[in-house]
Amino acid sequence: MLRTVKLPATINVLSEINAIIEQTLPESLGPLVMKTQLIVEELLANICNYAYKGKDGYAEFACGIVNFDGKKSIMIELTDGGEPYDPFLETRKPDLDASVEERAIGGLGVFLVREIATHYLYMRIDNRNQTQIILSLDETPAS
Repeated sequence: MLRTVKLPATINVLSEINAIIEQTLPESLGPLVMKTQLIVEELLANICNYAYKGKDGYAEFACGIVNFDGKKSIMIELTDGGEPYDPFLETRKPDLDASVEERAIGGLGVFLVREIATHYLYMRIDNRNQTQIILSLDETPAS
């Protein structure tokens, strides 16, 4: 079952979302709880920075344990009503070989989401951006 909340699209709600994640996911998942929080932080930052172009908006957050493709998994879903923005297509891939000083700003957060997630998906439905992330409890993420 997914627990869903609708909050203002500001990074200030991150502590509230992290508390929901900790309440929703079993403590026994340890490192996966922290990975879930990292993924949500990166995706929420994208919503805050790009979806509403400086105007007020919302972020709908859902999280829970689901059966995905026959495997018990954590599902994270973030939805907003902002401008169309697919973070997996529109975010540049970071140059991991460049030094920190030479590396272009942006892209590292989405890169981390791709590395951690077992499955990720962006959809534009009813003029809303929806990003779903799956973290399988039965296997390590694909690299």
